[in-house]
Amino acid sequence: MVTRSQKIRLGIFLTVSVIALLAVLGVILVPKYLEVRDTYYIGFRDISITGLIEGGSVKYHGLTVGFVSRIFIDPEDIRRVIVEVSLEHGTPIKEDTRAEIAFLGITGLKLIELRSGSRTAESLKPGSFIKPGQSITEQITGRAEVIADKTEIVLNNIAALTNPENREKLFALSDNASNALNELYDILNKNNVSFSTTIRNAELASAELQETVAVARRTMNTVRDIARSDSVKLIISNMAQFSENLKEADLVRLFEELNKTLDRTNNMMAQLENSFSKSNADIIATIESLRETVDNLNQFSRLISEDPSILVRGGKPKGAPDYRLER
Repeated sequence: MVTRSQKIRLGIFLTVSVIALLAVLGVILVPKYLEVRDTYYIGFRDISITGLIEGGSVKYHGLTVGFVSRIFIDPEDIRRVIVEVSLEHGTPIKEDTRAEIAFLGITGLKLIELRSGSRTAESLKPGSFIKPGQSITEQITGRAEVIADKTEIVLNNIAALTNPENREKLFALSDNASNALNELYDILNKNNVSFSTTIRNAELASAELQETVAVARRTMNTVRDIARSDSVKLIISNMAQFSENLKEADLVRLFEELNKTLDRTNNMMAQLENSFSKSNADIIATIESLRETVDNLNQFSRLISEDPSILVRGGKPKGAPDYRLER
């Protein structure tokens, strides 16, 4: 039989247990209910959200900032699924923020990934709709469609290549290639010596070319040394000085004086021409006198050569009259 003290102890135990349970629940649940959170909505249209469950994580560039609080169908558009997310108060949600569905590891579960917008965009008020971004499903679907299109093109090309007509062409091409390779092999065998000679000549030409390059390099070094010599520097300095002197000279005045000199020369040449034309007659008379003088000298020299005594006794003409006899 249960005594009264046992009942009292049992009552005290139950009371303390209930109070402890309520305290634990209060410590756990009350902060959750009293916590201030921001609620946003995301509308996904014609997108499968399989793997996204209530309580799933909401991440902001990989950082957990909330959870999925509710998922329901839009009563005004049955092709649209609305996902309600509860975020930590103060999460920077901008008007150009995008919400994407991403995979959570390899479990098949999904989560909401928020891509932040620009810093200068206006903040989005709680209770508003966050614009959905391109989900992984759409990316995979789009890539799968592209891959399927390319695969279809490849298969069509393979089918076109493997039809009977093209197969015959491929076989003929293969036979021609085999024959060409055999002919090439025969040519190489027949002209092995020629090819070897050509290769040796090429090696010799390469050696000569290397020697030519070495000579050219030495020549360039010599030219560089000459260019760096003091003589070349002096010549360049003199040319620079001459250029400066020529630049400083009064070329206009120089050309004017040159023109005056040319004019004077032309006048002098004209005067010489006039003087020559005036003295032309005198020159002709002088030439005639010189000719007569030359004739006389010729005659005198002839007489001396015939009778040298003329130089001593003087000369008289033969058959001259004797004036003394006449007296």
